[in-house]
Amino acid sequence: MTDAELTILSLLYEKPSYDHELNKIIEQRGIRRWTAIGVSSMYYVLDKLERQGLVQQETDSEGRRLFSISAAGTGVLQTAIADLLGTARAYDRGFEQGLANLSALKKSQVLTALLSRQQDLGLQILRCREAYAQEKPTLPFALAAMYEHRLHMLEAELAWLKEFIPAWEAQAPDEPEPTPEPNFVPRDRQVILPQDPDSVHKLPTQRVPPERVPTPPAVRTEINLTDPKQPTGDERAEER
Repeated sequence: MTDAELTILSLLYEKPSYDHELNKIIEQRGIRRWTAIGVSSMYYVLDKLERQGLVQQETDSEGRRLFSISAAGTGVLQTAIADLLGTARAYDRGFEQGLANLSALKKSQVLTALLSRQQDLGLQILRCREAYAQEKPTLPFALAAMYEHRLHMLEAELAWLKEFIPAWEAQAPDEPEPTPEPNFVPRDRQVILPQDPDSVHKLPTQRVPPERVPTPPAVRTEINLTDPKQPTGDERAEER
């Protein structure tokens, strides 16, 4: 049973309610802060529980649907709550999995991650205290106990983490000094573009002495002035 299903059944166990009344109670009690149950998902959960025979509905004269918990739903709800209260479960197994594999990270990486978790725990405690102080005057005893348990769990983990970080840091081996990169880069690893100042294309070439520069042969042009049909030099160049 999901948290949303358990919440709907427990609210209907208190008293039969219309769908809009259920949504109002969920909003007033701040249930969405710890349970993923939006407005649209609430109707989905209601229909699912009704198909399973755990919830039943009646339609009044105005066409509104009045939901109530069935006998089967009451039995399932009581069994689920007794199991949640009576069974001890591991807390945050993902964090424990990370602790078991600390050696895969460098000392600086582990320290950064743990300090980040410590900061996050502090923010969670602050927000939980603010929400509890704001809602405590109107909270039922059971929901107030939920807030207090959550706060105690967060504070206990934060206290443990503050002791664990310096103890781990004292026994963790120091990181080796990084090996400096060699200044010389092999030619096969160089990437030099033609416009780069170090490119071979930018190297100065040897200047050729003037006496060695070959003189281009002169082009002789003969024009027959007596023949009007003889093309001029420009005309011959265009023909070529």
